[in-house]
Amino acid sequence: MKILFIGTIFGNAHLQFNTLRRLYKKVDKIEPFKKFSKSIIFTQLFCHISPKIFESAINTYVLSKIKHDYDLIYVKSGEFIGEKLINILKKKAKKIVFFCNDNPFVKRDNQKWKLFLKAAKYYDLIVFQDQSRIKLSKKNNLNNTLLVLPPYDEVVHKKQFINKTKKNYYENDVIFVGTWSHKKGVFLKKLIDLGIKTKIYGSRWHKDKNYQLLKNKIKLGHFKNQVYSKLIQRTKIALCLFADENLDTITARSIEIPAIGTLMLSTRTPAMKKILIENKEAIYFNNAKECAEKCKYYLNNHKIRKKIAQMGNRKVTKILKSSNTFLIKKIITKLFK
Repeated sequence: MKILFIGTIFGNAHLQFNTLRRLYKKVDKIEPFKKFSKSIIFTQLFCHISPKIFESAINTYVLSKIKHDYDLIYVKSGEFIGEKLINILKKKAKKIVFFCNDNPFVKRDNQKWKLFLKAAKYYDLIVFQDQSRIKLSKKNNLNNTLLVLPPYDEVVHKKQFINKTKKNYYENDVIFVGTWSHKKGVFLKKLIDLGIKTKIYGSRWHKDKNYQLLKNKIKLGHFKNQVYSKLIQRTKIALCLFADENLDTITARSIEIPAIGTLMLSTRTPAMKKILIENKEAIYFNNAKECAEKCKYYLNNHKIRKKIAQMGNRKVTKILKSSNTFLIKKIITKLFK
């Protein structure tokens, strides 16, 4: 099978690209984000004014990279593909799929998804990992969708080798790894004020109003996949918080944390309770006070903490089997059945 991957080669997109390469010999790639995001002006205009300003340039660049036809075009950067481009791409591939771990139907990202919304109906399949997206798809008259669990990567999201000299660097009681938002900032400030020794890793946290107060508890930046796994691996408790403005009820962390083998404390949602049994495979909370109480209890009860982490790991890796390999095989089976 000949596959063309259109997306970024970092983060979770890179993991899916690597999985495609493990499964199939012939996988080419095009990275429109890498080409155009070098300019801050591009990013500002694309998201805040209109991506249509750059549509012609994007189309020219993508099409210049395609030298032959494919069985499948696997899209991860759907925000760059408009109605005109997708109709040309459909002539160059038997099937075209978009895996979207974001929410293109809300206004959080301003104009970012304007091109996609015009092109959405032309995909053979759009894959989402949150039920909220399926509901919004139907409101937008889209019936070409598939709901899946967020995937973990069987190569990265597992116990990693850590040199003895580095173990203290990754050691923490409680951590949150993720991008800043106002609500996350308020929640974590309350948690810290309630006495929980918490470390925060991620981008944009310098925007938080309490950044100067929390500066010594924050590590800014995007952390490579193996570093992320090592941080989760060496912490006693990993927090899973959602982007409310994105209508998230489940996220990649929901699966990655138990896959790595650490106890997960997550915001309580119906989607989470459906996949991981409360108090047996994961721990849930509704607010910072409840989270703090549970952090204190499980920090002081090593055996119970370890047992729940093991059960969560077993559910994700042995029963749900929501790996990137399983996901991609499911998508391709759906498309070519």
